[in-house]
Order: sequence, then structure tokens, then C-alpha cells
Amino acid sequence: MKKISILLLLFVAVSSFSNETGWHTSVKSFHWLKGSWQMQTRRGVITEKWAVANDSTLSGESSITRADGTIIPLEKIELAFRKGHYYYIPTVKNQNGEQPVEFKITTHSEKGFVAENPQHDFPKRISYTLVNADSIHAVIDDGLETPVKKSNFYYSRKKD
Repeated sequence: MKKISILLLLFVAVSSFSNETGWHTSVKSFHWLKGSWQMQTRRGVITEKWAVANDSTLSGESSITRADGTIIPLEKIELAFRKGHYYYIPTVKNQNGEQPVEFKITTHSEKGFVAENPQHDFPKRISYTLVNADSIHAVIDDGLETPVKKSNFYYSRKKD
């Protein structure tokens, strides 16, 4: 009976560890980003699109559509689980030699996240908050507790 109890305990422990590890390497808790999001600006309509690339990566891209219909790509983004952590990784057109910049996600929940890279010039912090099913508030700033430099982005879900 003692051997069966030990084996049962070992099985439960291994199963729990496997499920927990699988959850942590998945980007499922970020799936609220999936879809197309838009924001009207003076320069045009900014669109951000997100899709599931695989279990550990969401891929995104943003562009601006000018009043004349011209679409200008702005950035490509990955939200990925790498090296034991989640990262927000933008590759911005005409910035950083068009090389990706990693922002480590320092906090996240089913309704938002904060990603930081204190070594980057600007921004140092990027945050997304799901306000409701059809609204996202994104912020980029200089990483200070009281940011001096800060930009807000208010996106609405695009109805297709």
C-alpha cells in the first residue's frame, strides 16, 4: 500500500509540473490581443493586427493608412516566450537599423502586460491594457515612475 501511495503522489507531482510548465510556455494568456485594432490620428488610421503564430508566439504588425489610401508599414511585433520569459519584440521601420528590440514582459495578466527594456533609448516601457472586449489602451514611456516622455494609444477593435 505504501508503494502505491508513493507512486500516486509521484504521478500527481509530475502531472502538475507538466501542466504548469506547458501553461508558462504558452502565449494563451495573451490571446485577447488577437484580431485587428484601429486608432484614428491626425496623420491617418493606425491599424495593429495580431495573430497566433504558434503555441509560444503571437505575431503582430502595425501600419498607418493615410487619407489618400496609402498604407505605410510601421512595425512588426512578436510577443514570444523565450529564454524562460515572455518578451514583446518590435522591429520598427527606420529605427534601430530595423533590428528587433527585446522588451522583457515584467508583469502580465489575462487583461494586460508591461514590457521593459531599461537599456533602450525610447521607449523603455510598453504597456497594453484590455479596457473591454473592444478597446485597448497602449502606452509607451521613458520607464520612470512619473514619466516625462509618454505616448498613449487608444485602439478599438476593427469589425470585419
